[in-house]
Amino acid sequence: MSSSLSPDELRYRTIFESGVIGVVCTTLQGKIIEANDYFLNLVGYTRAELEKGLMDWRKLTAPEDVSRSEKAAAEMSEGHSVARFEKQYIHKNGSRIPVTVALTLYKDGTVIALVLDATERKRAERELEETKNRLQESVQKRTQQLQQSEAFFEAIFENIPNMVFVKDAQDLRFLRFNRSGEDLLGIPSAELIGKNDYDFFPKEQADFFTFKDREVLKQTRVVDIPEEVIETRNGVRYLHTKKIPVLDENGNPQYLLGVSEDITEEKELEQQKRALFQSEFARTQAENHAQEMTFLSEISLITQSFDLDKVIKAFCRKVVSFKADVCIVDLLDEEGLEIALTEGAAQDPLEEMKVLKWRQRYPLRWDSKTGPGKVLKTGKPDIILGRDLKAHVEEAYGKGAKIEDRSVPVGSLVFTPIKIRDEKPVGFVTFLNKPESPLFTEADLPLLEEISGRLGLAIENSRLYDRSLEASRAKSAFLANVSHEIRTPLGAMLGFAEILQEADGLTEDLQRSLETIYRNGQQLLRIVDEILDISKVESQKIEIEKLAVPLKDLLRDIEHLLMLRAEEKGIVLKITYSDLPEYIRTDPTRLRQILFNIIGNAIKFTDRGSVELQVRQRRDSEKSTSCVLEFRVIDTGIGITEEQQSILFQPFAQADSSTTRRFGGTGLGLFLSRKLARLLGGDVILDKSLSGKGSVFLITVACDVVGKEEAIRGAQPPAPNNFADSITAVLVVDDAADNRDLFRRYLMKFGVLEENIDMAENGIEALRKTQQKGYDLILMDVQMPVMDGFGAVRELKKRKCPGRIVAITAHAMKGDQERCLKEGFDGYLQKPVSKEALRQELIKVVNLKMKQGTSFEDNSL
Repeated sequence: MSSSLSPDELRYRTIFESGVIGVVCTTLQGKIIEANDYFLNLVGYTRAELEKGLMDWRKLTAPEDVSRSEKAAAEMSEGHSVARFEKQYIHKNGSRIPVTVALTLYKDGTVIALVLDATERKRAERELEETKNRLQESVQKRTQQLQQSEAFFEAIFENIPNMVFVKDAQDLRFLRFNRSGEDLLGIPSAELIGKNDYDFFPKEQADFFTFKDREVLKQTRVVDIPEEVIETRNGVRYLHTKKIPVLDENGNPQYLLGVSEDITEEKELEQQKRALFQSEFARTQAENHAQEMTFLSEISLITQSFDLDKVIKAFCRKVVSFKADVCIVDLLDEEGLEIALTEGAAQDPLEEMKVLKWRQRYPLRWDSKTGPGKVLKTGKPDIILGRDLKAHVEEAYGKGAKIEDRSVPVGSLVFTPIKIRDEKPVGFVTFLNKPESPLFTEADLPLLEEISGRLGLAIENSRLYDRSLEASRAKSAFLANVSHEIRTPLGAMLGFAEILQEADGLTEDLQRSLETIYRNGQQLLRIVDEILDISKVESQKIEIEKLAVPLKDLLRDIEHLLMLRAEEKGIVLKITYSDLPEYIRTDPTRLRQILFNIIGNAIKFTDRGSVELQVRQRRDSEKSTSCVLEFRVIDTGIGITEEQQSILFQPFAQADSSTTRRFGGTGLGLFLSRKLARLLGGDVILDKSLSGKGSVFLITVACDVVGKEEAIRGAQPPAPNNFADSITAVLVVDDAADNRDLFRRYLMKFGVLEENIDMAENGIEALRKTQQKGYDLILMDVQMPVMDGFGAVRELKKRKCPGRIVAITAHAMKGDQERCLKEGFDGYLQKPVSKEALRQELIKVVNLKMKQGTSFEDNSL
């Protein structure tokens, strides 16, 4: 560099040769006289071509921009300077180069053009816009306005869009500062000149700038600082700075030239991208979590069933629809020693068959240290990747297991234990993904273990349900047997007591004794019925049968049944009512049972005074045919304390133990009455009670009001008085001699001749007798040794026995009557059988036969 150059010329020459901006000298006619390397490289021409005088800015300018450039030249000739503008040059290879141009007319008529390559900026702007569109962010495009050009020096210095500053090398004080720098820092150039970084920046930051400046001057070469942060009056900015030492003729640093590009927007965009990426990642994670929660919810719904086979099949299919290509469940037996069930599913049904077939062919080794063997021993999951599959197969299934037989490629496997309450595993789940699917990782284990845990809960519920069914069946069998064993002797006792009561010549004392036997037998029968009813209510097997009945007759029946009990205790029993419907539709048996229990309790706990039943109706305002009956039972008995009221409606509960000893009872009456009342659409509540003064119970029952015609249509037809005349031969089949004798006596009282009544102890004997003689009627016990009643009736029907067969059984559980009729019996009686019950059933059987157009005399075997 020539030593004759002045300091200003030296600075200009440094800028000319710095390679940061293009400098072009042209004539007004367009011929390019001089250009620096930056410009020549920009348009693709050599200095030799320049020196030949072949370069003209009009030829280099894109056709559509020529007029704009000519207009700028004209303005410049008038005002000596023009505003910076954008245009496109045509590269020697034909490509287009966007540039920013500032023009200045020098005093000798030469045009000085400052050319800045805008390619990268344009590309950055395009990428920024594309990024904004892709990320759907409303990032407003900011464009940098070119400043007004000034004279030659100002055109070079002031119009550079980046911050340009010059410092002296000795004190690093600012000598020049362009407008871009002023805008960036927010400090006027006048304030900057003559000062250094310590006058404007915090000491720590000024130390950093000074250190970098000294390093540049020391190395006497361009130093690129990709990113530095400065605090300006406009806020924190990020700069990309190049610092260039300006040397004197001796090669000593004289000035420091700095060019800083504000990259704050790019940094903000980068931060926005990062924030958006994090937001998208968080959203994806949230969506995945939501999908997992939905999946777990669906798994929970599937596992609510008690049918274990269906649950496991549905479970496997749900898993392969969401989390795995293949899912297999292996469930151990309850001893945990054998695999009791293997079920699986795959996205490809053919692969499902192949996998299950492979599992059947190669049972797992319980002593293996990998896969299922490990899971069953440790209770922890195990992950197997495809590359380890061969070793796993040999270890878990033996060396004879051929991996190629599997026919389903494996990328990764996970085995998870199926546990019940964190105890020893009751099985395991195999999750398989093929190589093209995502590999299972440790991150998948929590979800897969949760899935297996929910299946474990379903297995536990299923097993508990099975056990409860077994317990329920055992309970039903026990109750049925108890019912049979109690009802059979009780039936004989009540039956013979009833017969004896009708005998002539009984003394008053003997009559009272028989009544006592009969009354206590009836009380024992009610206790048995209550226990069975409680069982039916708890298992939801009790049935309500609604019939049209005369309400006042029902109330008179209750009064008649309980009056003797009240008289024995010396208290008054009265029933009062007014404005009641004549006929209602309800379950008369259950309504009698409720009233009998509540009024009977009132009598039992009242020693003096009275028990009153007040009855009234409450009409439904919306349905004229519906009403609610209110039965208020008022007594003057011992009353109930507040403490005792808390357990009043609990089963098997008495107010206190002394009550049980004094008054007796099972404690089932109130509990059962409330259950039955609620089944009838009402309730039983304790309205009020005072200890020692009495209690008031309120019973409500919903019913329909019916007319007399409907009630008459539903009533039984009048019974024929001479039905026994149609019976010529009867066979009584019962393994209890007392019951056979009782039925014989009942039949004789109906008018059947004794010689027409035969006996059999079991079904086999009954079949033999029906082969020898034809019977019009067979009374058949159900539970008997050798051959029971069901076996006998099936054989009789097979032989086309035309006689009527009535089942007589001590079983009183739900479905017993239906089963008897389905098996072929024509009638059904429940022990103990009273004389009246037998008479009514025989009338029904006779009517059935008569409706079919035959008579008993026509029946023969």
